[in-house]
Amino acid sequence: MNIEDIRKELHMSDEIIALNAGSWGPLCQAARLSIRDGYSSESSSRGDDPDAMRDKGSGLARYSEVVAAAKKVLSRFIGSNPDEIALCDSTTTGMNIFMWGYDWKPGDEIIAGSLENPAAKVPLMILAKRRGVKLTYINQFEGTLEQLSEKISDKTRMVLLSDVNFATGGRVDLKEASRLAHEHDSLLLADGIQAVGTSFVDVKKLDVDGYALARHKFLCGPDGAGALYVSKDAMEVIEPTYSGVFSDAHHGSGELTYPDSAQRYEVSTRPLPVIQGGTAATEWIMDEISLPFIVKRTTMLYGALWDGLNDISKVDLVSARDQNSLLSFRVKGVDPKQMVDEFRKHYIFTRTVGALDPPVVRVAVGFWNRSSDVEKIIEVVTNL
Repeated sequence: MNIEDIRKELHMSDEIIALNAGSWGPLCQAARLSIRDGYSSESSSRGDDPDAMRDKGSGLARYSEVVAAAKKVLSRFIGSNPDEIALCDSTTTGMNIFMWGYDWKPGDEIIAGSLENPAAKVPLMILAKRRGVKLTYINQFEGTLEQLSEKISDKTRMVLLSDVNFATGGRVDLKEASRLAHEHDSLLLADGIQAVGTSFVDVKKLDVDGYALARHKFLCGPDGAGALYVSKDAMEVIEPTYSGVFSDAHHGSGELTYPDSAQRYEVSTRPLPVIQGGTAATEWIMDEISLPFIVKRTTMLYGALWDGLNDISKVDLVSARDQNSLLSFRVKGVDPKQMVDEFRKHYIFTRTVGALDPPVVRVAVGFWNRSSDVEKIIEVVTNL
């Protein structure tokens, strides 16, 4: 599939340069059709017949089929087993499930990166307030693993790090971070939202205990199609907290018994068309586009953009050269919001990130972008 065919599948406009997939990416045609067909099927299966919900293809039977298919596809994408995946509505929800599932005691410690997304930092702050947990931050610009090695202790119960950082696009060696955590009997939880769809992800090779993700950014899926991977070992210590019928293998009819899977973390039924849309998008990415193509193309586009901006004396690059998706920078004497507004005048859509001090402009390079998109950004900055 060539780039123009890909853009048609994503309903991309020739007039708009979309460079903000780190917030929301385009919705692929496969997901659109799956969502439409899903709601159509759901509508037709809910008739006046009270037994309709028990028929094969509708009700709980259909729900089980759709969920099983979703987990099968997603497990293939991240290298897990289907029974290690819990479906949820967002990366934030997934991280909360994992964080709050641990049996925290006052004085326990959790270590996190200093530039984690607020969607992770706010739950951590609330956790520290309500449970008396010590919250320790480590620098995510440089020496992250060295700092983790120095600060982790026998009181550390969990480490939270992004696979790809939302502010800079930088990566940390999660496999090494997991090793350090496990040496101290700690769990490693990863925020994977910026990595899925831009990088190769294999949770088994990374040896992480938890990995939260969603499909509405670089995976070109709908909002609400989130998921949480929980390793079999982690299931022994991460309890269901926000729970429901799926948290009990007997659905409340006898003694409480957790299912032998991550289903224990799922609360209740979720919108099936959204789940189907997420599955369709993931399959489209894997089978029609392919991750090798995505990584190769985004690495090329990112490199061209980085090099072009680096040649402009008034540009201060924050992101490193050896990345392939998120690129953050500052323009001397220009407020980042002003820069974003200037881009918008040229129908270039980016965003600011205030987590860095001072704030930055962040560009999210997608596999659907053209080389001319990169050239246009460089032109606008040059002509300021």
